[in-house]
Amino acid sequence: MPRTEVIFAKTSDRLGPYGAKSMSESPYNPVAAALANAVADATGLRFAVLPLKADRIFPALWEKFGPAMAGDGPHAAQGATAPIAP
Repeated sequence: MPRTEVIFAKTSDRLGPYGAKSMSESPYNPVAAALANAVADATGLRFAVLPLKADRIFPALWEKFGPAMAGDGPHAAQGATAPIAP
C-alpha cells in the first residue's frame, strides 16, 4: 500500500471549521466501487445497488448457478443448500 503524505496548504474555506477544508472522505470514495468490482469479477454478477449484502448476493448466485451451488461441481459453494429468502 502506498504511503500517504499530508501536506498542509494555506487556504481558507468559510464553510469548514476554522477555515479548514475536508480531506478525510477521499480515501473512502473508491471502496464501494472496488468491492462491487471484486464481487463482479468473482461471481460474474454485477450489482448496481448498495450495500452489497448476503441477502442480495446469495439469491442472485442461486438464480445464476442453481443446484450447482450445492453440488461438487466447479461452482459449488460450501454449505449452500437453498437460496436465502429476500
